Amino acid sequence: MNTDTNFPLEEDGPESFWRDIILTRDECTSLKVQRLHDYWQQVRRGRSMPARRDIDATDIWSLLPNIHVSEWHADPDRVRYRLAGTEIVASIGREISGRWLTDFHTDPHDLAETMSLYRQVIAQRAPVIGRTLGSMQRLGIASFEWIICPLSEDDRAVTHFIGLEDYVSNKRYLGAGS
Repeated sequence: MNTDTNFPLEEDGPESFWRDIILTRDECTSLKVQRLHDYWQQVRRGRSMPARRDIDATDIWSLLPNIHVSEWHADPDRVRYRLAGTEIVASIGREISGRWLTDFHTDPHDLAETMSLYRQVIAQRAPVIGRTLGSMQRLGIASFEWIICPLSEDDRAVTHFIGLEDYVSNKRYLGAGS
């Protein structure tokens, strides 16, 4: 699945042109994405998906700055972020915990493409791994890898997601490691 999305970096600034590429686990180069994928596989314990209560933050503590947890709402389809790690907040430039996806993805095309990724996770009832290509001048990156994993309270319907975004920056930004 390839998508092209315009994402304004700032009100008066230039736009970045994004392209999401879906990857297999083997094509993924991010160790953080691989670790979350492997953890999701481990905690599902033979079920099609783990439940939110199966996620233990102490097991993945080193990934927490890059983690987001969100919930799925249907009719109309919407995503609400329950929490977002410090690296995600720093990359976006504002807090997203407790906010709807539409609160910070205001470009209609960008929103549609992001929602299509969540719908793909729901349809497959399995993680989707990807790489976003483009230029995000604020972070000094040309691409980043990510994963969205489904969670289910009854092992049938997707109710929540745990995801991760791994940015590798050439320049320092608020929240970037030393």
